[in-house]
Amino acid sequence: MAVRAFAVLALAAILVSTPTAAEEMKTCGSASYFPLEYTCYNNSALCPISFTRPSVSCGAAGCYAPEQFSCEDGTTLKTLPDATSPFTLTAFGNRPGFGNMTVKACGNYLAIGANARECAACSSSAAARPGVSIRCSEYGNRTVLLPGGQMAVDVPGHQYWYVNPRDGVLQFTEALPSNSSLNATSPGTEFAGQNVKVYENGFFMYDRDNLPHFWLACLRTLPGGAIGTGRTWRIYAPISMNIGRGDCEQIKLVATATDRKRGAYRYD
Repeated sequence: MAVRAFAVLALAAILVSTPTAAEEMKTCGSASYFPLEYTCYNNSALCPISFTRPSVSCGAAGCYAPEQFSCEDGTTLKTLPDATSPFTLTAFGNRPGFGNMTVKACGNYLAIGANARECAACSSSAAARPGVSIRCSEYGNRTVLLPGGQMAVDVPGHQYWYVNPRDGVLQFTEALPSNSSLNATSPGTEFAGQNVKVYENGFFMYDRDNLPHFWLACLRTLPGGAIGTGRTWRIYAPISMNIGRGDCEQIKLVATATDRKRGAYRYD
């Protein structure tokens, strides 16, 4: 596992990292390296940086992504546990200014970018059940997801996140009628959480047919916005129809455990 993990990390660094001409090389033992491409550990081990996320040295086990593995006793790699906590998502890319971007939910899509909106909503007149009032002050305005496909919402009928099998875009559903079942009325609920692997405080990965574990952030110009203004980036799985798109950037998505109540009562 250690050798394969290192090989994948190294290949990713080669494919997506480009040294800056003005960047000064440093030494790590007898080796030279660019600090934007590698991290030096104990002046002896060089580990690649991929999507601005440093890999870490685990002695004889080699380099590993801490968003997917842990290092046991400095010799063995262990896969992180599956996520059980509510989580937010953060996107990391290689393009300048394209890292550490919060994933936001609005208009049935999950997106990133300066113009991506977070459409958290609540009405104190709404009721989870007859006779129960809602305290909107108890909710936050962050996009919070649950492992398995649900959004962290309390609206009757729930809401679900899913990868649209038609074009691979990462979406969420509207709230279902309170008497609906998961596979009933809302498009997408039957795909909730499918083909996505989420590690506790680790990667949120598209995990199907041995496809690469990065996602694609694809440019969308909002109505009325010229190029350079009013833009957001929708998130797509790396299925064949998306890989060759020229308007997309490769990103990694990282889940961070959080309090469920940081999320909204519902998302519009």
